[in-house]
Amino acid sequence: MEYYKSDIITITYEEDLQLVRTKWYGFAGSQEYREILGIYLQLAKEHTVTRWIGDNTNARAIRPADQEWTAKEWAPRFSQESGLRKMAVIVATDIFNKMAVENMVMKGSGLIKFDTHFFDNEADAFAWVMED
Repeated sequence: MEYYKSDIITITYEEDLQLVRTKWYGFAGSQEYREILGIYLQLAKEHTVTRWIGDNTNARAIRPADQEWTAKEWAPRFSQESGLRKMAVIVATDIFNKMAVENMVMKGSGLIKFDTHFFDNEADAFAWVMED
Protein backbone atom coordinates (compact mmCIF):
# COMPACT_ATOMS: atom_id res chain seq x y z
CA MET A 1 0.00 0.00 0.00
CA GLU A 2 1.24 3.47 -0.81
CA TYR A 3 1.51 5.28 2.52
CA TYR A 4 2.95 8.62 1.40
CA LYS A 5 4.11 10.18 -1.87
CA SER A 6 5.66 13.50 -2.80
CA ASP A 7 8.04 14.84 -5.43
CA ILE A 8 10.95 13.79 -3.21
CA ILE A 9 9.92 10.37 -1.82
CA THR A 10 7.54 7.44 -2.08
CA ILE A 11 6.84 5.37 1.04
CA THR A 12 5.02 2.04 0.80
CA TYR A 13 4.04 -0.52 3.42
CA GLU A 14 3.55 -4.24 2.84
CA GLU A 15 1.57 -5.53 5.81
CA ASP A 16 2.02 -9.24 5.07
CA LEU A 17 5.83 -8.82 5.16
CA GLN A 18 5.88 -6.09 7.85
CA LEU A 19 8.04 -4.22 5.33
CA VAL A 20 8.43 -0.55 4.52
CA ARG A 21 10.04 0.56 1.27
CA THR A 22 11.18 4.11 0.71
CA LYS A 23 12.44 5.57 -2.55
CA TRP A 24 14.06 9.00 -2.58
CA TYR A 25 14.07 11.19 -5.71
CA GLY A 26 16.48 14.04 -5.00
CA PHE A 27 17.34 16.69 -2.45
CA ALA A 28 15.19 17.47 0.58
CA GLY A 29 15.67 20.71 2.50
CA SER A 30 15.89 20.53 6.30
CA GLN A 31 12.19 21.09 6.97
CA GLU A 32 11.03 18.58 4.36
CA TYR A 33 13.67 16.03 5.39
CA ARG A 34 12.64 16.18 9.05
CA GLU A 35 8.93 16.03 8.17
CA ILE A 36 9.56 12.88 6.13
CA LEU A 37 11.43 11.25 9.00
CA GLY A 38 8.45 12.18 11.17
CA ILE A 39 6.27 10.29 8.71
CA TYR A 40 8.60 7.29 9.11
CA LEU A 41 7.98 7.41 12.86
CA GLN A 42 4.21 7.78 12.40
CA LEU A 43 4.11 4.78 10.04
CA ALA A 44 6.10 2.63 12.47
CA LYS A 45 3.68 3.53 15.28
CA GLU A 46 0.55 2.83 13.21
CA HIS A 47 1.70 -0.49 11.72
CA THR A 48 3.90 -3.42 12.64
CA VAL A 49 7.21 -2.73 10.92
CA THR A 50 10.11 -5.15 11.35
CA ARG A 51 11.83 -4.69 7.97
CA TRP A 52 12.80 -1.61 5.98
CA ILE A 53 14.36 -1.08 2.56
CA GLY A 54 15.51 2.47 1.90
CA ASP A 55 16.32 3.05 -1.77
CA ASN A 56 18.65 6.04 -1.83
CA THR A 57 19.80 5.48 -5.42
CA ASN A 58 18.59 8.93 -6.53
CA ALA A 59 18.89 10.74 -3.20
CA ARG A 60 21.13 13.79 -2.91
CA ALA A 61 23.23 15.31 -0.15
CA ILE A 62 21.92 15.61 3.42
CA ARG A 63 22.89 18.76 5.29
CA PRO A 64 25.38 18.25 8.17
CA ALA A 65 22.90 19.61 10.76
CA ASP A 66 20.30 17.11 9.54
CA GLN A 67 22.84 14.28 9.69
CA GLU A 68 23.62 15.16 13.30
CA TRP A 69 19.93 15.45 14.22
CA THR A 70 19.17 12.10 12.56
CA ALA A 71 21.99 10.23 14.29
CA LYS A 72 21.65 11.74 17.76
CA GLU A 73 17.92 12.50 18.10
CA TRP A 74 15.73 10.84 15.50
CA ALA A 75 17.38 7.40 15.12
CA PRO A 76 17.42 6.53 18.85
CA ARG A 77 13.76 7.58 19.17
CA PHE A 78 12.81 5.64 16.05
CA SER A 79 14.67 2.59 17.35
CA GLN A 80 12.86 2.73 20.70
CA GLU A 81 9.38 3.42 19.34
CA SER A 82 9.38 1.00 16.42
CA GLY A 83 9.75 -2.75 16.25
CA LEU A 84 12.26 -2.51 13.43
CA ARG A 85 14.81 -5.32 13.31
CA LYS A 86 16.50 -4.81 9.92
CA MET A 87 17.12 -1.80 7.70
CA ALA A 88 18.64 -2.32 4.26
CA VAL A 89 19.95 0.78 2.53
CA ILE A 90 20.46 0.81 -1.23
CA VAL A 91 23.32 3.26 -1.61
CA ALA A 92 23.03 6.46 -3.57
CA THR A 93 24.87 7.16 -6.77
CA ASP A 94 25.48 10.63 -5.29
CA ILE A 95 28.72 10.37 -3.30
CA PHE A 96 27.63 13.09 -0.86
CA ASN A 97 24.46 11.22 0.09
CA LYS A 98 26.36 7.94 0.36
CA MET A 99 28.89 9.51 2.74
CA ALA A 100 26.15 11.25 4.73
CA VAL A 101 24.17 8.04 5.29
CA GLU A 102 27.27 6.08 6.25
CA ASN A 103 28.22 8.88 8.66
CA MET A 104 24.76 8.88 10.29
CA VAL A 105 24.79 5.10 10.74
CA MET A 106 28.28 5.23 12.24
CA LYS A 107 27.36 8.05 14.67
CA GLY A 108 24.11 6.40 15.71
CA SER A 109 25.32 2.81 15.79
CA GLY A 110 25.47 2.53 19.58
CA LEU A 111 22.08 4.19 19.95
CA ILE A 112 19.92 1.95 17.76
CA LYS A 113 18.61 -1.59 18.24
CA PHE A 114 18.18 -2.65 14.61
CA ASP A 115 20.75 -3.99 12.12
CA THR A 116 21.63 -1.82 9.14
CA HIS A 117 23.35 -3.12 6.01
CA PHE A 118 24.23 -1.42 2.73
CA PHE A 119 23.50 -2.82 -0.74
CA ASP A 120 23.87 -1.74 -4.34
CA ASN A 121 20.63 -3.36 -5.57
CA GLU A 122 17.11 -4.07 -4.39
CA ALA A 123 17.21 -7.84 -4.87
CA ASP A 124 20.09 -8.29 -2.41
CA ALA A 125 18.53 -5.82 0.04
CA PHE A 126 15.21 -7.69 -0.07
CA ALA A 127 16.86 -11.09 0.37
CA TRP A 128 18.73 -9.85 3.45
CA VAL A 129 15.75 -8.22 5.19
CA MET A 130 13.69 -11.37 4.66
CA GLU A 131 16.27 -13.63 6.33
CA ASP A 132 15.51 -14.62 9.90
